[in-house]
Amino acid sequence: LSVTISSNMTTNSRPPFAVSQFTTWHQTFEEDVTLYLELGVDAIEVCERKLSKDIAKARDQLALLKETKLSVCSIQPRVHALFPDSMSPEPLGAEERVEAFMRSIDLFAEFFPDTLMVAISGNAPNHNYRHAHETARKLYPRLAEHATTKNMRIAFEPLSVVLMNNDSFISTLSEAVTLARDIAHPNFGLLIDVWHVWREPIITERLAKLENIFAAHLCDWPKGEPRAVADRAIPGEGMIDLSGLFRAIEKTGFRGAYALELFSADHLPDSLWRQDPKIVIEKSRENFYKAWEARGA
Repeated sequence: LSVTISSNMTTNSRPPFAVSQFTTWHQTFEEDVTLYLELGVDAIEVCERKLSKDIAKARDQLALLKETKLSVCSIQPRVHALFPDSMSPEPLGAEERVEAFMRSIDLFAEFFPDTLMVAISGNAPNHNYRHAHETARKLYPRLAEHATTKNMRIAFEPLSVVLMNNDSFISTLSEAVTLARDIAHPNFGLLIDVWHVWREPIITERLAKLENIFAAHLCDWPKGEPRAVADRAIPGEGMIDLSGLFRAIEKTGFRGAYALELFSADHLPDSLWRQDPKIVIEKSRENFYKAWEARGA
C-alpha cells in the first residue's frame, strides 16, 4: 500500500484536499488519523510534535498510519526552523537544529519516502539578519542534500510579515524565491501558504511565474484582521481571493495537495480549535472546492 501522493492531481482534475494536524491541534495523533479517514480526506500533513518523544512509540504510531489508506502529503518536523521560533525555541544553535531536522528526515523516510519536509527560517539571532541569511545559505544545502539521500524533499515556507521576529526572518515571497535560487538544489523548493502571501504586491502574477512550488497550505485571513498571530479563518469565510491564487498556482504546473492548516488561539470566543473539528474540516473542504471551481471565472 502506497502512503504518499505524487505531484499529480487526482483523476477528477480537482486537487487533493489534505489536512494538517495543526488544524486539529487538541486531538491526539491517533484521533486525527481516525477522523481524517472517517471524513475521507485525501491526505494528511503529519506534525511530528503530535508523535511520542519515545522513538519506539513514535515508530509504532507511524506504522499505524502506514497501515491505513491515508496518504501523506507533507511532514512538519518537531524542529522545522533553522533558528529558534515560537514552537521550537530550543535548541538554540543552528547546527544543532539542522541535526535535529536531519534526524526527523531519517525517521520519516523509514515509513514515508518520497515525501516533503516543511521548513521555515525561524528568527534572526539578535536581529542579525545578515548572519541569518548567510547561515541559511550555508546550512540549507546540507539539509537538502541529506534529504536527497533519503529520497525526501524540503519545502521552504515564507511567513507573513505579522510573524516577523516571532517565527521568521524571511517574510516575503521575494526573499524565499531568492533563497531557493541561491540554494540551487533540485530538492529544495517552496511551500505557498495563501495566508502568508495573499497581500503581497501583484501576487497572482508573481505566483504564476514560479517553477518550484512543492506544496500549498490552505486557510483564510479573518475579516476585520487577525486578533492574534495564529488567528485564521475557514477557507471562503475571510478576505483572501482564493480563486485568483488557485488560478495562479495552477499555471505553474503545481498539481499537488492543498493542505488545510488552520491555526487558532483558545482564548478567542470563536476559536477554530474549540469547534467541532469534523464540521470545520467538512466546511473547509466544501468551500475550497467552490473556490477552486470558480478560479476560471
